[in-house]
Amino acid sequence: MKVLILGATGHVGSRLHTHLQHANISSIAASRGRMRSNVANHIILDSMNLAELTKQLQNVDAVVNCVAGSKDAIGAGAQILTQAALAVGKPTIVHLSTMSVYGASEGVITETSPFDPDYNWYAAAKCEAEGHMQAYARAGGKVVVLRPGCIHGPGSVQWVERIANLLKTFRLGDLGSAGDGWSNLVHVDDVVKAIHFGLEIPLAAGEIQHFNLAAPDSPRWNQYFIDLAQAIDATPVKRIHPLQLKLDSKAFSPAIKISQKLLAKAKQAGLANRLPEPLPPSLVRLFKQHIFLDAQKASANLSFMTYEQSLLSSIEWLKNEQH
Repeated sequence: MKVLILGATGHVGSRLHTHLQHANISSIAASRGRMRSNVANHIILDSMNLAELTKQLQNVDAVVNCVAGSKDAIGAGAQILTQAALAVGKPTIVHLSTMSVYGASEGVITETSPFDPDYNWYAAAKCEAEGHMQAYARAGGKVVVLRPGCIHGPGSVQWVERIANLLKTFRLGDLGSAGDGWSNLVHVDDVVKAIHFGLEIPLAAGEIQHFNLAAPDSPRWNQYFIDLAQAIDATPVKRIHPLQLKLDSKAFSPAIKISQKLLAKAKQAGLANRLPEPLPPSLVRLFKQHIFLDAQKASANLSFMTYEQSLLSSIEWLKNEQH
């Protein structure tokens, strides 16, 4: 099997490429820019370029879509991918989606739960991308769609490093009822294993399979904050007042984002990196959202890391990053 990975510089894509190489599966790491380090079988490819993408798909059996970025890169990019795949004989597509497609839904969420594209731009883009995957299957293509929760573990800037920085500055801690939502954490290596599994599922022409991905014992956000804070000595764990969260997310954090954009335009990346972490309202909403991602379908085929194992893995990476 020969596999093309789109978005191979990202958190999941880069780890997937290494995993497949170790599994003796030929993989090509594709990205718009250069990799952070020397990587075997790397090509520079704009996944929005239909002609170039079609050319690369001619020589592979499957493609893994890990593309992130803008709304167009996610939504329109998925359409271009399916167009290219249809033109070259319909290779299998493993598409990395997200639990965000379920939007503001609460309760136990299965793969058949309704979408909520009005939730935010990211949810809308991911819903659009899934629509293109459905169309590809209707045209006879084979598709596996993975919908992970919050991907943590080594390399997770979003759900490990950012959270740790917010805990160190006591902007996160015990949020009370505002942190009582389920975290739906899933280790990056479990996502990689799920992609590998998706590549090997025997699918019929026109078949599409969907899988939620979240560790069955993933805790509520408050528990994760407390455990991570204790591990990095961000103690005593502070009880955060709802008013502090509101002021932070709706006043302080927007000012940080504006400053980041101005400094980026002024090509002052060093100064921008010294700014505090923003705490956007979308993140605050997530922490209290009672959404539980049911991953029983995936669990029947894969073994997820325990929460304790994945937490230790995240902490080890974080401490190595700080030295």
